[in-house]
Amino acid sequence: MKRLWLWLAVVLLAALPARAQEEALTVRALPVKSFTLFSQLVTFGGLEWRGGLELASDDERFGGLSSLELSEDGTRLLAVSDRGFWFKADILYTDGHLSGLDNAVMAPILGPDGKPNKGKIRSDAEALAGWQPGKIDGKVIVGFESRTRAGLFDLGKNGFKARFKDLKLPKAAVNGPSNKELEAIGRFASGPLAGSIIAISELNKDENGDIRAFVWGGRKPFEFAIKQYEDYAITDLAILPDGDIITVERSFSATTLPGMAIRRIRTEDIVAGGAVSPSLVFSGRMPIYRIDNMEGIAVSKLNGETRITVVSDNNYRPEFQRTLLLQFALKE
Repeated sequence: MKRLWLWLAVVLLAALPARAQEEALTVRALPVKSFTLFSQLVTFGGLEWRGGLELASDDERFGGLSSLELSEDGTRLLAVSDRGFWFKADILYTDGHLSGLDNAVMAPILGPDGKPNKGKIRSDAEALAGWQPGKIDGKVIVGFESRTRAGLFDLGKNGFKARFKDLKLPKAAVNGPSNKELEAIGRFASGPLAGSIIAISELNKDENGDIRAFVWGGRKPFEFAIKQYEDYAITDLAILPDGDIITVERSFSATTLPGMAIRRIRTEDIVAGGAVSPSLVFSGRMPIYRIDNMEGIAVSKLNGETRITVVSDNNYRPEFQRTLLLQFALKE
């Protein structure tokens, strides 16, 4: 009988979902004193420098940050990695400029079964957005690229034990070229597209060579296109307080120096079947600017300014690439 009870206990424990272990980690934050390598300029196109950090950790889970969100006041950060982890930290400021991180934690992103996703293909989180702007401790959306899907996670109710709840992407959004699909996602909280979700592919192009984008979850789903800027690929988006979209875009290959572009899309220009030409806020490359494999962008408010924060993905190769967290004020 004792053996029978022991066997039953083992079976029941095996059936329980794996727990999301939120673990603290030490992150080193080296100040990035200037955005340029050769001057002390603070204005760059439509941006003004508000400090930066180069992040590193001895924890092998840290790295690969592909998308981020900031709390409304810019004091807390939530990010996802392309190996399927949450990363959360408090942001420190000195005289209104980024100066450090504190209380950093990581945890695995859970699937619908309550267990961490297995393998790179299922764990490839590339997009993150709050269900409501600036609410990183509520419901959030995560987009996955390699096995393309988007899910809702109720962090407010369940913390990092939250499970994936399918948001049912439009079929056309999952039919792009391999590893060039879902990279950016957001939700409109107000305006003509209120309640709708927007997703932008990395380099899934239509017959005109424009980048495909999808809007669904609102009154009527539709598709539109975005004109590509040079050789840049869209890697993330954030929605500004006025409802416009701001994108971060990267140029990153074996034959070119890393480049970053930031563009702005007016909401009123988004129409079903149309193609938009975003306005350029900034573009630049190494070695003039401190740029790496830029993948994430977030919007917050601080000192009366709209702040734009971007992060780079080091591809888990800290010996060659950096995790840069850079912040700017948006000139409006």
